[in-house]
Parts: sequence; C-alpha cells; structure tokens
Amino acid sequence: MNKEMDQLKLTEQEVKDKKKTADSNNHVVSHHVSAWLEDVEKMKDKTENIPMGAIKWFNVAKRYKVGKQSYATLGQIKALIERDKSDIKWTNEQKSLAKVLSNVAPGSPDGTQFIFGSRDLIFKEALKSLEPNNETHNMIALCGMAGVGKTTMMEQLKKAVKDPKMFDWVVKVVIGENTDPISLQQAIAQYIGKDLTETNKDARADRLREKLVDMSEDGKKKILVIMDDIWKEVDLKDVGLSPLPKGFKLLLTSRFEYVCTQMGVKRGSIFNLRVLNDAEARTLFFGIAGPISEGDDPQLQKIGENIVKKCGGLPIAITTIAKSLSGNIKEAWQKALWRLEKDDLKDLESITYRIFEMSYENLKEDDDKAIFLLSALFPYDFDIRTEDLLRYGWGLNFFKDVKTLPIARRHMKICVNNHIRANLLTESDQMGCVKMHDLVRAFVLSNFSKVKQASIVNHDNMSALTKDTNKSYERILLKCTGMLEFPTDFIYPKLSLLILMDGNNLLNIREDIYERMKKLQVISYENLSITLLPGTFEHLTKLRTLSLHSCSLINDISFLGSLSNLEILSFANCNISWLPSTIGKLKKLKLLDLTGCVDLCIDDGVFQNLRSLEELYMRAYNGSPIRFTDANCDELETLSQRLFALELEFFENKAQPTNVSFKNLQRFRISVSERR
Repeated sequence: MNKEMDQLKLTEQEVKDKKKTADSNNHVVSHHVSAWLEDVEKMKDKTENIPMGAIKWFNVAKRYKVGKQSYATLGQIKALIERDKSDIKWTNEQKSLAKVLSNVAPGSPDGTQFIFGSRDLIFKEALKSLEPNNETHNMIALCGMAGVGKTTMMEQLKKAVKDPKMFDWVVKVVIGENTDPISLQQAIAQYIGKDLTETNKDARADRLREKLVDMSEDGKKKILVIMDDIWKEVDLKDVGLSPLPKGFKLLLTSRFEYVCTQMGVKRGSIFNLRVLNDAEARTLFFGIAGPISEGDDPQLQKIGENIVKKCGGLPIAITTIAKSLSGNIKEAWQKALWRLEKDDLKDLESITYRIFEMSYENLKEDDDKAIFLLSALFPYDFDIRTEDLLRYGWGLNFFKDVKTLPIARRHMKICVNNHIRANLLTESDQMGCVKMHDLVRAFVLSNFSKVKQASIVNHDNMSALTKDTNKSYERILLKCTGMLEFPTDFIYPKLSLLILMDGNNLLNIREDIYERMKKLQVISYENLSITLLPGTFEHLTKLRTLSLHSCSLINDISFLGSLSNLEILSFANCNISWLPSTIGKLKKLKLLDLTGCVDLCIDDGVFQNLRSLEELYMRAYNGSPIRFTDANCDELETLSQRLFALELEFFENKAQPTNVSFKNLQRFRISVSERR
C-alpha cells in the first residue's frame, strides 16, 4: 500500500501544479479538481489511522481486520488515481471575467474617492441606485470632466457590488472614441467568455442578447453592464442591449452628460463628480507629498497651497504633481509653482498637460522617457504587457550599452516603477501589465513634434493619418477589426514600429507592403488571421523584433530565416506546427518564444545553430507540448549552457533532455508530465 500511496502523492502534486498553472493563466479549472484533492486529503488521513505495525503475530483477529481494511483502502487509492485520469480534463478555455465569485474578499474603500465627504455622498447614492431591487434606476451614469475620478469611482462601485454579491455577473467594456457596434459586441462577448460567429451587425446583436438573457436565467440572475468613458452616443439596440433584459442594470461613465441622456439615462440617475474643494485638495496634496513638520522650511506650506490652487481641484493633476514633489527640496517646489504660474494657464486641461510635461521632464534617464512615450501608443484602458515594452524597446534600441536581455529587462522594470511612482502609469489587475490614464495618453499623442506616433482604434478613422502629408509617423498602432484588405496607400518611409491587432477576418496584406518602409525595426501582429508571403519581409534588413502573438498563420514560415538582423522572434499562442531548419540561420537571435504552440515539431539543427540565444520559451497548454526528437534534446542540452531564461514542458514517456544546464539560468520553469 505504501507504493500506491507514494504514487497518489505524486499524482496529487502534479494536479496541484497544473491547477496553479491554470489559475495563473486564468484558465477554466474543472470542478472535479477540488473534489479530487479533498478526497486525496481524506485518504491520507485514513491511511495514517491504519496500524501498519506493532500488531502481535498471535493476534489473528486484529491482523485479519487490519488486512481487510488495508485491502479495501488499496482499492480506493487505485480508484482515486484512475479518477484523476478519467474525470479531470485540462483545457486552455479562459474563465469568464464577468462571473462574480462567491469567495470575493470584503474590500474597504480607498483612494481619493472616499476620504472626502463630497465624494462619499455621491458614492452612496450611486450604490443605492445600483441595488437590483431599485427599479427606479436601471441606467445610471457618472459624469464629470477628464481626470475628475469617474473611472476610479466606477471601479470602487464595481468592487462594492461584488462584495455582498448584489450581482451574479459584472461585465465591463471601455468605449473611448470607438463606438463601432461590432467591436463593442466582441468586447462584451469576450468578457463573458462567449463566441460570436455571426458577421452581420444585427445578427450579432440578436445572438449576444440571447446569450445574455440565458446568463440571467430570465431575470433570476442579476447582471451589471459597465460602459466606461463614453465619448459619443452608443446605440444600445445595435449592441444588443435595448431594451435592457430583465435583471440587467447599466452603469455609464462619460465626460458629457448630454451623451448619457441621449442614451436613455434619466436626469435623476446621473451623478456629477465635481473637482475637489480647497480643503479636500490640500488634504490630498499634502497626504501624498508629505505633511509639513516642525523641522521643515515653513515656506513649503505656502508654496504647496499655491500649487494646489493652480491645480484647480482636479485629482489627477494634484496626485501627479504631489508624487513628483514628495521628498523633494524647497527649490523643486518653487520651480514647480513657477512653471505653473509663468504662462498664466487658465483651463484645467492646459494646467494638467503642463503638470504631465513637468513629470516627464523630471524623468532622469533616456530609457524612462522612451518607455513612457512607447506606452502611450497602446489603446485606451489597455493592459500593457511590460514584456512587450521590453521586446519592442529592444527592437527600437532603447537600452544603450546593454548587451543582454536580462539586464535590459531589469532596466525596463526600473523604468516602469519610476512611471508608477510619478503617476504616469498605473498598476493593472492583470499580472505583468500596467495601464495609462487617458489624459496622460492624450498628452503624449498630442505632442506630435516629439513622439510622431499614432494609435488608430478604428480603421475607418485612418483619415487622421492622411493629414500627415510628409508621412513622418515613426510608430503606428492600428486595430484591424472589420478590415479585410490592408490599405494600399499605407506608406510611411520613416516608420520604425508597426503594431497590427484585433482582426476578426482573414486579413490580406499585399506582398510588397513594406518595400517603401525599410526603416522598420519592430513589427507586431496580435490576434490576427493572416497569410505570410515569402516576399513580405525581404526588404526589412533593419528588423530586430518580430512578434506574432495569438495569430492564425497561413503558409509556412521558412522564409523568416532570411531576417539576418532579427534578435527577438515570438510565435506565442500561434497555430504553427513546424519550426523549420531555416530559423537556425538567425545568428543574432536572442529570444525565441514558442509558448502555447501545440504539438510543434522542430527541425533538427535549429537549436544547434542559434548561438546567440539567451531566452527560450516553450511552455505548453492543455497537455500538448512540443514534440522533441532525440536530436532536439541533445541540442537543447548544449544550448542551455548559454541560456539566461528557459521554459519548457515534456512528457515522461517521450524524448526529453536529461542534462539541462542551470549554470546561467536566472529564470526557468520546467514541467514534467505523464502522457494521458
């Protein structure tokens, strides 16, 4: 029985490891897992109570009883092991972000919203209106100028309604400038973990409404839909939300009250957030910058109060400048006040932009400034992966005099931390991600002479790019939702970075698209279905980073071996099934990401020839890792001696490397699983 119990414990550890991985990737975990783990714990307790020794040989009755008990327990242990193989299925299906879990920990209000009476009253009234049994308010809106704290209060309301489980589902979408109904339908469907296969707008609206009604069980389950940062009227019928189904409530945030009334929100259900009064503004500023104590220069109090007055009670302006002055000398406070006073700025947006400019100029390192400007390229409310900032930054030569990726990653993390401390970036709920406030982003993108970058969230608005008659853009992000053909007039000779993302159709890009954009150093395709043609990249001799993330790639990729200056190559979560030997020609390649490439076959010789490789990622999902050959394993053992980072998974009954070197590894994740 001891042998079977050891096997059960090994299986238990494997299940726990898989559960941990699934949880970290936000994948659905079968309800069988928790039940099985509980049964294993009970079994361990049961076996500990069986006396395995100290029974006298002549005590036949007791020996018989224990033997019978042990035999029955042995059968139960074997059944548990078999149950693991038959009942527990692992999947890479994403959990619904909207589902309210029953184990949500009670939260307490924090941030600027709740330390002031003026905000606390609004919060309580809005929360009361959101109560499911309050039928007077089915649509509620938070309105106010940019930076006043609408989204912050919305997040606190979202947290508050989850704590007592007022709602069973909470769905959140960020609107911004993009009111395209198909994009909104897709965002809602993604949040609830459903697919919309229809292509017609009306058909998608009907299908989405059907799915939402099913979720509500005809009103038995309560659902809150949040639409954040609405700039112009959204036709709820086009989305599938009008009339609101039974059991639904809608929470909007917008700078414009008239937009909310146009969408059907009653005036009594609109809550206006104003700027902070003088006392509240001073409390916020000195609470962040630090109180003036007896040993400090008494002038600091007066200087700080004058700075607060120039901020006009706007929380984001006060917070940003207070963070930049925290712990700083009196002369820095004086300089900040002088900068705010010298141009006699009157409107709050201009004052806020000046504060952002001051915070930007206070960034001491070139890396800090470069990473900050790059972060503004991503869409509104986007979860910016810090790993992307590293990989794109490396491709753009941000990290001067840095020879290895681990050192560059260290620099990047310091940069991001500096931005968070300066209130130029904020932490995200998503692990490994940060966010940028829309006002900060608008400040960067409005300063075209400095950044020369554009972020187009709706390809129908590409006319904004054509205004640049000199074609001087250096960085462009373009969302391709609804796009079938890539624009033929997309020609930007000075372009160094191009990000294409979120296409819901097979996107056709002509083969010579990059012929007149030879300065490209970084290309990123994300969530696209695309045909890669052999001649597409042949003119890009300066390309250093090529990121293909969650793409459906058509045609083989062997021609990528001609990109002689490529240093970062990612196929993460793509559907490639074969890594050809030509990839071994990439002599400068430092990072290769094959994460999530299911049942991938790698040609012999690829690892052997990648002599500059520093980081290799081959983590699998859903029990379908890379299929190593014996030659792959031998080459990997040699390659591992030079690697700084390694992630891989292999099965016990398949070819596997046996002498992986850990000498230089600074980060690694290696999993061994049993083929099922």
